Amino acid sequence: MKKIILTPFLHLLSLVSCLWVILNLMFWILPMALAGCIKLLLPVKLVTRACNRCINFCYHGAVRVNSFWMINVAGIEIIIEGELPQHPAPIVVCNHQSWFDIPLVQHVVTDHGPIVKFMVKQRLIWVPVIGWICLVLNFPRLRRGQGKSAGTKDLVAIQNMLASADANSGALLVFPEGTRFTPDKHAAQRSPYKSLLRPRPGGLRIIRDLVPPNTPLVDVTIRYDGGDSHFWRCMHRATKTIHVRLKIFNASEEEDVKTWLHDSWQSKDKYLNDSTDAGVTTGAE
Repeated sequence: MKKIILTPFLHLLSLVSCLWVILNLMFWILPMALAGCIKLLLPVKLVTRACNRCINFCYHGAVRVNSFWMINVAGIEIIIEGELPQHPAPIVVCNHQSWFDIPLVQHVVTDHGPIVKFMVKQRLIWVPVIGWICLVLNFPRLRRGQGKSAGTKDLVAIQNMLASADANSGALLVFPEGTRFTPDKHAAQRSPYKSLLRPRPGGLRIIRDLVPPNTPLVDVTIRYDGGDSHFWRCMHRATKTIHVRLKIFNASEEEDVKTWLHDSWQSKDKYLNDSTDAGVTTGAE
């Protein structure tokens, strides 16, 4: 694999881009946090509805500013293949290569529809700005530990989120691999897929069983062309073109989640490796 050498100028571009994203999030987190506090202190239906509208407005604003940077400032071409369903709360399943996946999914989903919520690791709430957003938006915080106790707590966290008053407004993003792709993780898992880690069906199975019938299941595949998926390098447009492929399913019709994930991951792997075989390089963070 060709070694990537970054010049001081490219590091500076990535630093400026990161500051752009951080300042944008900090700007919007203040009114979001205020609305979240009011909603907790005054659990009245009218107040809750108004606060949710404020939070959704701020979330959409933050995503649009980040999308503006990616497309118009960094000059990244994002090619979307397929269309989103017209639904306030679809399930979104995606392969995971980089932290850059999150603003990409937000651009694809939130720019054209609901906000994106996702399950996060418990320790992520201690990360400045990102952790605060997770708390304000009530993202399910998973321990992902071993043993029955950790699994039970994760189940309760997902159930509470889906049962909340605003659960019908927001796409729930699931990364079945559970972590970002790296060659070392791929080797340790002995993954049967060339460019993907093994997907875990547990979280998706729980969600599928709890959501209303006929909830859309959006299968998203992200392919970084002409560079790699490393977050820092994406911030200075190391990858000039990114493809996002969408496939729509009905969650209630997919009774065997493990089989569905296997079939989906085979399709994703072929999609990712066909581009590599054609001479487009892909990378992982």
